[in-house]
Amino acid sequence: MDITPIYELKTRLRAAAIAGTNLLSEDFRLKKAAESFAPLAASSPVFAKINEMTGKLTKNGSPEELLDTITLVDAVITTLGVCGGVSGDFEPLEISGNSSVVVNAPYSQLSAIIDALTTTGSGNFNTIITARRDTPELFNDYRVKPALVKGLGASYAELADTAANILAGMGKEIIPLVKKGFDPKGKKEMVRRLNIIEEVCGAEENDFYLEQLENSEKDIRKVLIYVLRHDEKNIDRLIELTKTEKGKLKTAALAALASFDCEKAAEFFNEYAKKKPVEVIDIMQDVSSEWSSGLTARLIDQLLVDDKGNKITLSQAADVKNVKLKSKTGFWGLNSALWGKWGADIEKIYREFENKELSEQMSVRLGDSIIVTKDEGLMALAIELNNKSKLKDHYDYAETAARFLGTENCSEWLKKKVRELKLKSAVNKKAVFESDVTRVLRYIRYKDGGYAMTIQNLNNVTEKWWNISVPINQDMNAITDILIKNPSEYYHTAIAEWIDPDDREYCDKLGNYFVEEFMKKPDSYLLNIILKTGIKNVKGLARAYFNEATTISQFGMRNFFEELPGDKDFKLAEAREIIELFRKGKLKAKFDADAFSLWVENELK
Repeated sequence: MDITPIYELKTRLRAAAIAGTNLLSEDFRLKKAAESFAPLAASSPVFAKINEMTGKLTKNGSPEELLDTITLVDAVITTLGVCGGVSGDFEPLEISGNSSVVVNAPYSQLSAIIDALTTTGSGNFNTIITARRDTPELFNDYRVKPALVKGLGASYAELADTAANILAGMGKEIIPLVKKGFDPKGKKEMVRRLNIIEEVCGAEENDFYLEQLENSEKDIRKVLIYVLRHDEKNIDRLIELTKTEKGKLKTAALAALASFDCEKAAEFFNEYAKKKPVEVIDIMQDVSSEWSSGLTARLIDQLLVDDKGNKITLSQAADVKNVKLKSKTGFWGLNSALWGKWGADIEKIYREFENKELSEQMSVRLGDSIIVTKDEGLMALAIELNNKSKLKDHYDYAETAARFLGTENCSEWLKKKVRELKLKSAVNKKAVFESDVTRVLRYIRYKDGGYAMTIQNLNNVTEKWWNISVPINQDMNAITDILIKNPSEYYHTAIAEWIDPDDREYCDKLGNYFVEEFMKKPDSYLLNIILKTGIKNVKGLARAYFNEATTISQFGMRNFFEELPGDKDFKLAEAREIIELFRKGKLKAKFDADAFSLWVENELK
């Protein structure tokens, strides 16, 4: 017996609940579904009852009948089994050999994920994103994992990248499956495979990298060369590659070689720079080591010669409209090479820089270098420069990084800065947002029991952003107090990342603060922060939110109550109160309260 019609009937009934019972008489899709289901009425009493109820519903269209019909149809489908109505032949399941995990879930759910990863379609990305959010355990099933690997070749880049992130998160157990069928002459799918192997295994797969390198081509060859940086045993091979490769492949070999903090790498680049200083200064942009710091300082001094042969300063080179360097580089190339460098010669370059207009750009370079190195000399330099009369507050970015990464408590210093910003915001409403102090505060994250400052850097070889995270040891409770006593919506993004779920007292303080802020200016973003703090069952949040809304959709209403912090009874009571307010016209937005009421009583309850 083909019971597919009952599934179509369920779909049409739920659509009718969303659209509203006043449109039932015009719903030709529901009538068609009812007609298709009618032949099943003779097969069992319960099907006959559904047929009878559906007939009454299409004639009368009352909310009560609709609700009763949906309830009975759902109950019957549950009894039949969730895989009912799936057409097709039985096929043996492929065992990938990488895992024996079988997730206790209906195959209808798994097949939706597998299809999204292995076929083309406009809704595939959304299917994977939704499943990852709502049912992440499904991706651990051995039937899904091979599909994830196949998904690395999806034409939609966001989908392929998401599959890569999921696979990388599975750890070393997934590596045999990712390596299976690897093609060193392939395209982006193979590059993604290689990125996963590198991220999870690093130097442990060095033999695999060397083996694949022999027959590799194009982008895969570039990545294979660059991943050799994980093992110093590859130095001689990389030196050889700098002689045999050209273009981007040679750059990858040079960059990999430069990442080694050892004497042999230092010797190679000191010699190489005698012939090709500009090429080396470009390579230095992603390198942070003692030898690269000394070499960078010398190269900057060497390259500061204008096109007329005159020796100039970095400040003069910053006047890019009127000054050109003799070599094929410029101020920004030299500035970028300062990233991650330290030492007396590097500090001298910062001290001698006198171009006030670009001092804030130098501040960012100095601040990032402080985050990367935690060098005490650079920290002292940042504080020194930012408190010079001519440069006052022009090095805020660097000093903020130095204060937070230093060993001294920075609360009093921050309190002064926040007060200054509050005064400035009276004139410029975006003063807090535009401040470099606020910018650095947003880099702070709570993760795995501690706080760290995290920045991103663009790798010039992979052309991808990567995170650099450095632990900080500051009293974040005191820091938080300073910000909430000087409230600004521009601090919220930062504070939202500082929530320690195990510190109940801290969470309650933040939760109460954000409830107050929400009441002043209701916003779904603030609601999400309140949810993260663990505060629940706060009366008035829903009323405050919908009191301000001028337009609201059924989807928006459902989403709000799904995200509202609280238990089921609380959410149900709040939803019913809002429905009554809409019915009585006490809320200004136009909204179908009856249709929403069906969802509340059927789903939220």
